[in-house]
Amino acid sequence: MRISIHLVLFALISTSVSAQTKFGSVAGVITDAQGEPIPGITAMLDGTGKGAIADGNGKYEIEGIKPGSYQLLISGVGYAKQSHSVIIKSGQRLKLIIQLIEDTQQLNEVIVRGQSEAQQLEMTAKAVKAIETIEVKLKTADLGEVIARVEGVSVQRAGGLGSNTRFSLNGLTGDQVRFFLDGIPLEYSPYSFGMANVPVNSIERLEIYKGVVPIEFGADALGGAVNLVTPDVPEGVSGAASYQVGSFGTHRLTTNLKYLDPSSGWFVDAGGFYDYADNNYKVDVEVPNELGQLREVTVPRFHDTYRAYGINVASGIRSKKWADELSMNVFFADYEKDIQHNQVMSGIPFGEVKSFNTSKGINLVYRNKFGDNIAIESLSGFNTTERVFLDTSRYVYNWLGDRLRESDGGFTVTQPGEIGQASHQFAWDDNYFARLNTSYQISGHHSLKLTLAPSYTLRTGDELLAGIFDPLTDEGRLLTVVNGLEYTFNSSDNKLQNILFGKRYDQRLKTKRAISDGTGFTTNERSVNYYGYGNGIRYEFTGRISSKLTYEYAARMPRPDEVFGDGRFVVENIDLRPERSHNVNLELEYARFANQSDWNLQSNFFLRNIEDLILLIPATERRGIYLNVPDVQSLGFELSGKWEGFGNRLTIDLNTTYQRFYNNSREGPFEPFFGDRIPNQPYYFANGAANYAFQGLIRESDKLSVFWSGRYVHQFFRGWESAGTREFKLEIPQQFVNNLGATYELMWKKFRYSLTAEIQNITNTKVFDFLGVQRPGRAFYIKLTSQF
Repeated sequence: MRISIHLVLFALISTSVSAQTKFGSVAGVITDAQGEPIPGITAMLDGTGKGAIADGNGKYEIEGIKPGSYQLLISGVGYAKQSHSVIIKSGQRLKLIIQLIEDTQQLNEVIVRGQSEAQQLEMTAKAVKAIETIEVKLKTADLGEVIARVEGVSVQRAGGLGSNTRFSLNGLTGDQVRFFLDGIPLEYSPYSFGMANVPVNSIERLEIYKGVVPIEFGADALGGAVNLVTPDVPEGVSGAASYQVGSFGTHRLTTNLKYLDPSSGWFVDAGGFYDYADNNYKVDVEVPNELGQLREVTVPRFHDTYRAYGINVASGIRSKKWADELSMNVFFADYEKDIQHNQVMSGIPFGEVKSFNTSKGINLVYRNKFGDNIAIESLSGFNTTERVFLDTSRYVYNWLGDRLRESDGGFTVTQPGEIGQASHQFAWDDNYFARLNTSYQISGHHSLKLTLAPSYTLRTGDELLAGIFDPLTDEGRLLTVVNGLEYTFNSSDNKLQNILFGKRYDQRLKTKRAISDGTGFTTNERSVNYYGYGNGIRYEFTGRISSKLTYEYAARMPRPDEVFGDGRFVVENIDLRPERSHNVNLELEYARFANQSDWNLQSNFFLRNIEDLILLIPATERRGIYLNVPDVQSLGFELSGKWEGFGNRLTIDLNTTYQRFYNNSREGPFEPFFGDRIPNQPYYFANGAANYAFQGLIRESDKLSVFWSGRYVHQFFRGWESAGTREFKLEIPQQFVNNLGATYELMWKKFRYSLTAEIQNITNTKVFDFLGVQRPGRAFYIKLTSQF
């Protein structure tokens, strides 16, 4: 019944809005007589005003073409003009490879149009990888799984949908890598409780910055940043909706509706999501028999339900003389999660422990250009979050879901609380941020950029079951300011770009604590500041080979959950010191484009020398804590390759990462573990994916794609390598997980639909991840997507 209701709602959403024309596109590569790609060549559809400029790899694409016959005009300085007759069919993506002949007498003017933002980013001196989600959003993988397929990236989960997720980039994790949504910190959005909860269908592309973070984000990230870019608002009405259903009681619904009035510039961009999962997948646990002896059994999880929903509405004005954009975005989200066990899945399970989260806020955006040389971007936002932790049950449960007896809560048989003493606590955060980016184009080859970015958090709470003394009512205030200045140089032939920048980090922490005897308060204040700097250089040797060398000396101030605790399983540590790191990347890229196949190969060597690394030390109960590891080094390399062939029908992606992320501390509490790898971190992993597309099986505009993806993770230790004897060490075993699926796309009554069926973990491999928590086995999912 629930599935039927969702399908009816989905159908209503899909058919309630008027649709657009069935557009097609033409794309390909422009080369010279030797097969070398030619950048800067203009491709125009005669009489339409539509065109494109070939990028640095000679690639071009013209989209939004109505079905019909056209003349494709190709022109560029030094080459003879060409004209090609093309027929564009409904929904077709025509691929056309063009070879030009030199003409030194041809000096006609060429109209040059800008490249896409993704192309511009990857051709700069920034250490960035841009990933389009055109195909990915049709599949059932969530955003965490999509990002985990990128070289250098690891995503660890503490269970199924809605569980805690830890993102790692070249070994650095958590808040060491910052997340943004359209340049705004992710916590100022409906997805403030985890990047894995962001619907893939709401994202147009991912920008992953490795180790060197551009100043325009105004962030004190140590290991890098991820910017999630949403689709722009086109003229008229457009939108999309998707519904996914599958194993373990999973339901995921995403909707989006956009409108832009071209005459007034007024726009609305509204979206929402709903997620639900029982997470009742099977796990291997130990249960005592009637004699009290432990026996290993496989049972379904019985208390791990997850539910979440959120909405956001942005509205404003665009394309005016006084503002390129002036807009306001309001958002709200609500999350509810059962807690099944402690952080390391040891001991008895919990049968009634729950957590609740709500988040709501508002963002303001102003962007404008003043003349040809000056641009200003102003962003600001407010977000208030409430986190509730509830543990008031009087019962003890086993892994079969049976109530064994009343809990003693560590005190008496009448004292409630499964984890310890009963708790019903609240934690409130009021968060504010602002950022001002200004840029000045000195000339065609030189530019300056300045960023000012303060942020502020006020944390307090309440334990409803506390006695006279309630430590959660303490106040914590955290003010962080990041400022940056950047200079960019571009050579006249666009083969060389250099970006030089400097940053200033300031943080002030203040706490107000009640004295346990109720006689007053004590205060504690601390201020720190650091300078950072860096440089990025990119040089294009030929149209096929380019290289980047990037470096940053970065600092990261502790985040609120690290110093104040999370109110659940992590306690406070106000003495936590900021992290500093020397980050280096050396990248080399080779690309080759031919009539029948395209190649792209990339390699990256990376080094991170980190001082005072902030590391979570988990505990079996609610006593986890963040501590500083004085000296840590991450050293490794990444390799990736992509091949497209058979008329762009077959695509193969492969990548691998090795990193030696180890403790280099020769003093302090971590000195006994000198030379050990940092625990609970995979150090060797690889990804693979393949996709084959069949065109026009039933109708010419239809498309069937069959795809596979796989991930291998080598075994690694959950604790320090040198602690204890090897046979008793806890480790995560090596694992190789494979997924297989198919997507069918079609046009029907002016809507583009896609239906995907996918099997994840087809071999039912036992998957263990963050702190050894078992993840779901084989799962089946179906996803229906509609776009208009």
